[in-house]
Amino acid sequence: MFGKIGRNTPASTGTNPLRANSLGGLIVEDGYQDKTQAGKHFFAFCGVQDVALYTATAAIGMIIYNPTGSGVNMIPKLWSVNVTIISAAMTGMVMAVSPQLITPTTTTAATLSGKSLLTGSTGLTGGSCIAYSVATIITAPVVVWPLFVNAATVETVGTVQNNGDLKGAFGFAPGTVCVIAAMAAAGVDVDIGLTWDEVPTGL
Repeated sequence: MFGKIGRNTPASTGTNPLRANSLGGLIVEDGYQDKTQAGKHFFAFCGVQDVALYTATAAIGMIIYNPTGSGVNMIPKLWSVNVTIISAAMTGMVMAVSPQLITPTTTTAATLSGKSLLTGSTGLTGGSCIAYSVATIITAPVVVWPLFVNAATVETVGTVQNNGDLKGAFGFAPGTVCVIAAMAAAGVDVDIGLTWDEVPTGL
């Protein structure tokens, strides 16, 4: 059995040969390098960002909108959050979801977003989903997953760095927003990063 070196033609039915890298190693789904090189992995970063309570419809934090007609599911992967100033009343941050059948209003774009195959620092090409740091959405989000705890007593100065890999455990369908925001109370001066895949619906 031999693996093809290079990319297969994208398909949702039929068969394709196995793929190999330039050193002859089998390419498998795990990891991000292959999708990054293919321009199929995306990221967003919001720097020195205020964060609202996750239930706020005037959302502030990291908001990823998957448009109704996108034809893809947004699958979060890597996340990272720095809390650089203690927000003692903010007990942590969560990932939340809300239906959103129209484009959010009163928006501010994420500090930087696009394909994780970086070609510069501005004008990056994105995918179907849109990343905001501020957006007005229709319905109060609900918690999908807690990300980390934050308190003045954690290492005496709040949290230092928090990160993880959701490994495709959740997906946000077309017509939803993924919100990363605060628990208990709003916070200030937070750096938020997220990567995701965009997978055609039905696969």
